Amino acid sequence: MKVFLSGCALIALTAGCGTIQDAGTIINMTEACSSATKIANDLLAKLPTLAGDPPQLDKALDDAAAQLEQAGLRSGDTTLNGALTALADAYKEIDADAADSAQKVRASTTSSLQVISTACGGL
Repeated sequence: MKVFLSGCALIALTAGCGTIQDAGTIINMTEACSSATKIANDLLAKLPTLAGDPPQLDKALDDAAAQLEQAGLRSGDTTLNGALTALADAYKEIDADAADSAQKVRASTTSSLQVISTACGGL
């Protein structure tokens, strides 16, 4: 009888740990999705001012890219990490001195946020 009860306790404990781990993953993903949206929206809000100042735009793009990469790593989800890394890479590739840099930031952000939204699912 003791062995049976111990086995049941082990099964219950293992199931509970899985649920806790799943909750942790969901929390990490939710935080990453929220962070990514905030990072992108903050950059878009500053874009009119930054567009006339290439060094500041370049710095803002680098900062946003670094923050997106960190959010992706913290998410614990490969699909979400890939989507955030793709936007970070797009920001890194934008030439802040180019006449169409602001347009490229908007286009990259808009298309990437759709992918990120899908990766975030219903969170």
